[in-house]
Amino acid sequence: MVKKKFNNDNKLTISVSDIPLESNLGLLAYGDIAFVAWRELKKQSKKDLLDEEK
Repeated sequence: MVKKKFNNDNKLTISVSDIPLESNLGLLAYGDIAFVAWRELKKQSKKDLLDEEK
């Protein structure tokens, strides 16, 4: 069972362990999780590069 919980940004948060890998929606969800993580790493990397140039 997936418990829906909203954080301060009104985003739905779901435990990764509740996402079924066997479904198409599950694969999309994992793809979204990976994309969000990649975006955060990219943002941090750009910030680190700018800090090094100062």
